[in-house]
Amino acid sequence: MSEAGRDRPVWPPFVLAAFAVALTAGFGAGAALFAASGLGTAAGRWWPAVAQVHGHCQLFGWAGLAVLGVGFHFLPRLRGAPLAHPGAPRAVLWLIVGGLVARMAAQPALAAGAPEPGVGGWQVLLVAGGLAELAGASVALALLWRTLRNGPPLGPRAGLRGVLPFLVAAFGGLWLALAVNVAGVWGAGGGVVDGRLDRLTVELAFYLFLVPVAVAMSARTFPLYFRTPPPAVAPLRAGLACLVAGLAARVTGELAGAAPVAALGRLGLAAALGCFVAALGVFAPARPVPRGALPLRRDPLRLHALSAYGWLVAAALLLLDNAATLIGAPAVSPDAERHALGAGFVTLLILGVAARMLPGFARRPLRAVALVWATLALGNLAALLRVVPLLLTLPAGARDAALAAAGVLDLLAILALAVNLAVWRGPWGVGRESVGA
Repeated sequence: MSEAGRDRPVWPPFVLAAFAVALTAGFGAGAALFAASGLGTAAGRWWPAVAQVHGHCQLFGWAGLAVLGVGFHFLPRLRGAPLAHPGAPRAVLWLIVGGLVARMAAQPALAAGAPEPGVGGWQVLLVAGGLAELAGASVALALLWRTLRNGPPLGPRAGLRGVLPFLVAAFGGLWLALAVNVAGVWGAGGGVVDGRLDRLTVELAFYLFLVPVAVAMSARTFPLYFRTPPPAVAPLRAGLACLVAGLAARVTGELAGAAPVAALGRLGLAAALGCFVAALGVFAPARPVPRGALPLRRDPLRLHALSAYGWLVAAALLLLDNAATLIGAPAVSPDAERHALGAGFVTLLILGVAARMLPGFARRPLRAVALVWATLALGNLAALLRVVPLLLTLPAGARDAALAAAGVLDLLAILALAVNLAVWRGPWGVGRESVGA
């Protein structure tokens, strides 16, 4: 590899790809789905097929690519070792993006009964896309494992040792979720993945990949960026144990049709989320503000973090509400739980952490603090419109209008972040400007 290639930062293509997926099959498709439903044009198999594509691309495109890009930059520095095989992330990116594009094309075409595109047809393309994503995750795991092994002894690196179980769970969870996804697309007759396998993929992606990696990153960065107290190790570990046990019980109960076991699993997951919030001290009084620093109550980036974890608390409450089916209470829509996590926790955390960390990675300031306030307002309003209508008894038209508006607001939030980061300017990571915001 040339000297310029070695110096080129690894994360920008992942972030650009995450933006592209979010603006198309992610939030863009989400808005279009409910607009179509409100207009009465949602009949047929294409609607559930596109809905599954939308959810998959949000988890593994918007969130997954952003996590991998930042992880390839951040984790080697946390380990104190260079990234093994610096050219390998390019293969990870192409495999995952190629798999996502194949799914975007093949699944709706299968559901709509489109003519076969040639040898093999849409079903082969759909399975090939799933296999490509799994191969990308496999390369990423091998790359991170080699990086961990090549570094200095772990003994002095307390920061890494504290979050290493979360990182192992997260990247193992990514691989496992994509392995289940392959099984799902393999048998996706008519273009719709079996609901049990699709639900299992989503739950593994949220609770074994995105939540653990978000908690690990929060534990390492929040005390530095937002002056939260140092994380409490024992509750963090207890939360991870509850998370794994609760997810195992929930999945077992749902697959076996044992509702009480699934409800106990949801209780375990809710307990895990509560442990994480308590251990991280996100809502605890912040440490003193240094002289000349922006007061924390006026820091929109910290408010992104606070509101993201507020949505994590909301997800825990929804889990508790669904666990109340043990005593005969009616269940709320599982879609509300998913979007409290996805549109609320994950998206607001990405919006805030990206605006805080990426300018430092790129050595380039944000364009405007006003755009940070815009992503805070747009992201929270979108999450409200995506979750609250599912908990109320509303006319179908009003509900679909609110859900479609949520997608539009998230699109605007992504565009505001892209403008603030000036994502079209390059090359990133070699500028001379000072770090901003």
